[in-house]
Amino acid sequence: MHFPSLPGLLVAMIAGLLLFGTKRLPEMGASLGQGIREFKKSLHEIGDVAHIESPAPNTPSPAEPRRLAPPTTSDGREAAS
Repeated sequence: MHFPSLPGLLVAMIAGLLLFGTKRLPEMGASLGQGIREFKKSLHEIGDVAHIESPAPNTPSPAEPRRLAPPTTSDGREAAS
């Protein structure tokens, strides 16, 4: 990805200053920063919850009971019930 050059950044900053004014820009920056912090916090919380709730590998889930194989005879055939 191409990073904008210094003159391009200056033009964008001047355009933002002219469009929004000196009073509104700091408010917008603060609200943008707060939104980014809240977004990162929620992603971190979701990652913690997913890590806590994920079952350990190779353990049966409580919703799926174990099924036993039917009894067999000594020669490997199923026993008659």
